[in-house]
Amino acid sequence: MKILGLLLVFTAGLTLAAEAPRPLHPAPQRAKMACTDVLRSQMDADNTAAFQLQSTAYTDGLERGAAFGAGGALLAIGLALRAKKLQSGDNSSQKPLSHAASA
Repeated sequence: MKILGLLLVFTAGLTLAAEAPRPLHPAPQRAKMACTDVLRSQMDADNTAAFQLQSTAYTDGLERGAAFGAGGALLAIGLALRAKKLQSGDNSSQKPLSHAASA
């Protein structure tokens, strides 16, 4: 029974040792840091370009929205004025003119 307990403790220790993260060797760690430093400038440039594209798209959207809004407002005003002009030219609502009788 004692041997079985020791065997269980030994296998549990091996399992925990296998799951524990191993420290990286210093050479790969230095290479990883150097690679990160080299890529950091490229990542910063990519982020800057993406931000500029996003702000340009936002500005273009605002300009298009303003143009559509102004065009729609002018169209609505033009239709309202045209309708008013057509209403005033309608002769059916006016009294009929009396014609002088010719003798």
